[in-house]
Amino acid sequence: MTLEHVAAAVVAAELVITLLARLGTERRHWRHFKKDKAAPHQRDDIRLGPGLVYPVAALALVAIAVISGTDVEWNIGTLSLLGVLGILVPGYAANSVMLLSTRGRSKPLKGWQEMLAYTLAALGGAAAVAFI
Repeated sequence: MTLEHVAAAVVAAELVITLLARLGTERRHWRHFKKDKAAPHQRDDIRLGPGLVYPVAALALVAIAVISGTDVEWNIGTLSLLGVLGILVPGYAANSVMLLSTRGRSKPLKGWQEMLAYTLAALGGAAAVAFI
């Protein structure tokens, strides 16, 4: 199995996690609409995660690119690919882990849940180097 296969598997797993969190949020919205249950929290939106997950993904991306000595051809295609697959998708997936951990409740995360989210962001950022 090559590095590109591993990176594609990481991106696929991140997308599945993000989809599961989004479906959970939609389910809460639907319950609220149909059965007059409590309204979902605004923080249930996967785009409104803590701002620290994105720099963690970006730092992991840069660190692995520098350590591996990857020659990067800096053009708009490479920058957009790294931005989406190396920063946004891991950030959304990390926030989705946080949403799935709390199940839409306003309880704080446990330390291991938060660490899992930041590890996922770093792993996603690092895996994106294989795509350049």
